[in-house]
Amino acid sequence: MEQEKKFESVQRTFNYTPRSALSNQWVTLAFGIGMVVVPLIHPFGLRIRRAEILSPGVFSAILIIGGILLLVMAYFDIRKARVLASQGGRITVNGMRVTYPTVNKKKIEYESFLISDIEWIKDRDEDNQFVVQLPDKRVIFEIKYFDSVDEFDEFRELFG
Repeated sequence: MEQEKKFESVQRTFNYTPRSALSNQWVTLAFGIGMVVVPLIHPFGLRIRRAEILSPGVFSAILIIGGILLLVMAYFDIRKARVLASQGGRITVNGMRVTYPTVNKKKIEYESFLISDIEWIKDRDEDNQFVVQLPDKRVIFEIKYFDSVDEFDEFRELFG
């Protein structure tokens, strides 16, 4: 009841646009490229003392596949950031309704949920994310898309 009264008077808009499309992607790109290039140039296996656990071919294939997956994930994150940056995403909290942007095929679509529909909330500090579980889906808000850490904290505090 107290939480509902808190949200009745809230009307706030948060900018949800990254400063750069490559924000926080440099490490992922470097690891992905390294995991592909190094085994191609110098394949190596995995040994424990004299016992060969994985041959150079198998271990290199595992690293290359993992590197390609990292690069694909980075590509999708960069694509999402570019769309948000070009079209200007915004999160709006109006009373009990939260409206947020989602990226679908190079355009922004806005979805919303009611505060009363939230099943649970989780902070992922190590990933710099704020997760809201709804009955039919999970919504992840990432700190890198907010203007500042203070704005993210202010948005987070609205949920208690």
